[in-house]
Amino acid sequence: MNHPSAAESDDVYKYNDDVRTDILAMIPAQGAIIGSVGCGAGATEGELVKSGRVVHGVDISEHAIRIAATRLTSARVVKNDDLRPFEPNSLDGLILADVIEHMPAAWIALARFAEAVRPGGWVVISVPNMRYVEPMVRFLVQGDWPEDRIGIFDSTHLQVMSRRRLQRWCEQAGLHVERWFTRYDPRGPRRRFFFRALDVLTLGLFHTWFVFQVQCLCYKPARSTELDK
Repeated sequence: MNHPSAAESDDVYKYNDDVRTDILAMIPAQGAIIGSVGCGAGATEGELVKSGRVVHGVDISEHAIRIAATRLTSARVVKNDDLRPFEPNSLDGLILADVIEHMPAAWIALARFAEAVRPGGWVVISVPNMRYVEPMVRFLVQGDWPEDRIGIFDSTHLQVMSRRRLQRWCEQAGLHVERWFTRYDPRGPRRRFFFRALDVLTLGLFHTWFVFQVQCLCYKPARSTELDK
């Protein structure tokens, strides 16, 4: 089916309409019913639908949702302050791909979103790493924090994200971090190789300085009655 690109109009929707292979690599094999908050045009989530999963997406952009509706099981527009876009315990898994950093009191938002996941279900989270060497140099050395269109310096970011901060939020939301993922700078192979090499040469001691994003897979603990079976 032909459809307009989600990035065709800067004043309507500014984010790229690309499949995020890094997000797909984080998603467990189990879980038939999946939700995605901030799904955009649904390019990534659409790959899950192709594999036979049921995926429900929500986003604040009407333009993006019109495209997502052609790719996902369902897609609808929500208000930016809607912290319960899905019914409690209705999902096997939830995708939060670079969305919570745009929210005020995002730690509360994460806890509310997690309520939609059934006990034993999973949550995949990706946020920009503000401890990455590039923003640190820009801020600490140059004394500046730009207002860019997209990326780490996205002007709509409301939260300063780090691995430790995200881990605390997950714990407060009742989520157990099962695994952390490493994503080096995706803006070209030379950048990826350079920061991966630095990470290896420094024996991982400065790992959080060299990764472009903070990404993790969390699980919602099963109820005690389920654990006793």
